This record gives sequence, structure tokens and C-alpha cells, in this order.
Amino acid sequence: MIPMTLNSQFNKNNLWSGCILASIAHAIMVAHYPELSYEHSWDEDNYSIVDDSGGRGTITFKENYFVGAFRNDNFLRTDISTAIDFFTGAPIDVIELAKNETLEYLLEEDEKGTISPSITTAIWGDNDTITSIDNIVRIVQCGGYLLEKQLLDSDVAIEGWRDYYEMTSEQVDLLRSIYVRKINKPHEKITLTKSEIKQIGTESIEGLSESVNSFEEIGVYSEK
Repeated sequence: MIPMTLNSQFNKNNLWSGCILASIAHAIMVAHYPELSYEHSWDEDNYSIVDDSGGRGTITFKENYFVGAFRNDNFLRTDISTAIDFFTGAPIDVIELAKNETLEYLLEEDEKGTISPSITTAIWGDNDTITSIDNIVRIVQCGGYLLEKQLLDSDVAIEGWRDYYEMTSEQVDLLRSIYVRKINKPHEKITLTKSEIKQIGTESIEGLSESVNSFEEIGVYSEK
């Protein structure tokens, strides 16, 4: 299979920004819906997203490349035998990144007890493009739908997260404020003031604990 460039307007930085925006919205609203804590998470450079209908994926962001792998438990792939085959034609650095990090978050045990990565589609890219051996329709079917909002323009995505979580105006303002700070200085620690924490809009101990955990995964901390 020959990998194809999907769309030159999408690239690593666009995707990272969209994943950060999603994670901030999640961190705010998990305070109200702690049962959804599993949906978005970060482990250093690895962003994982899960839904409740059989979809999951992980994207690993590095300086020069990103690698994304996804699984839709409702979609069977019989044309590709192993997870690493989804990266046929990719640069060696991408393949190594997939093996050593991304696919480690998508392990499954088969009926023989063998544990190995299990995915139904994959993408990779750099600062210019996003590439895959699948076309866009197949990517969406096989788990890429999880990135529906992450690939939108930020203003459109914010409205999408507002609708998804039924966010208040105060919560949306907080989302925008944290997002702008994080995008402008991605490696700088952000500290939320007590008034910003109040904007989250809950006093639930369980919810705020989940919120703190989610924020800290992306370098956002609460004022003591």
C-alpha cells in the first residue's frame, strides 16, 4: 500500500492545538461529570481519547513527527494483518515512534493469551502534512471520528465543545483563556487563580479532584 497525503492544511501543530483544546474543555467539565474522566488523558507526549462505543486512539507528539493509531471495535480489518503494517511507507523515525510509544497504549489480549497492539487505522505527519495508507473515509470509519472536533478551527471547535458539554459562558471564557495561554507558551507552567477555579462552577470534591488531575497532565496547576 502507498501512503497518501490527506490534506496539506492539517499538520502536527494544528492537531496538537486541537488536542490541547479538547483536553482543556475536558478538564473543566470533568469536574461536573467525573464519570467521564477516562475520555481524554495525557501521558507526557501521548494523548489518548476513548469513547463509550468501542473507539479509542492515541497520538504521540514529538519535535519532528506525530503518530496516531486508532481502534474501532465495531469495524473489522481483514486486509492488514499487524498493527505496524498500517505504517507501511512511513519514515523509519515514525515506525520506531509507533512501535515504542503509540502502539503501547493500544494493546489487546487475543484468545491465545498473546498481548499485541490492535488497531484499525493509523495516521502520521510532520509540520506540513498528515499521511496515511487509508483514505479519509476509511480513517473516519475505523476510529478517526474521535478527532472530529480536534481537527476543526479553534473557534468552531470551542462551539462544538460548548454544545457537547453544555458549557456556561463562564466556562467557555475560561476555556478560551487557558487555551490561548497554553498555545502561546506551550512549555510554560500555567497556574489557575482561585477565581478561575471558581469559574469551573462546582464544589464537588470528586469532580474537582478529577479536574485537577486532568489539568496537571497538560501542565496547568491550581493556585494553593
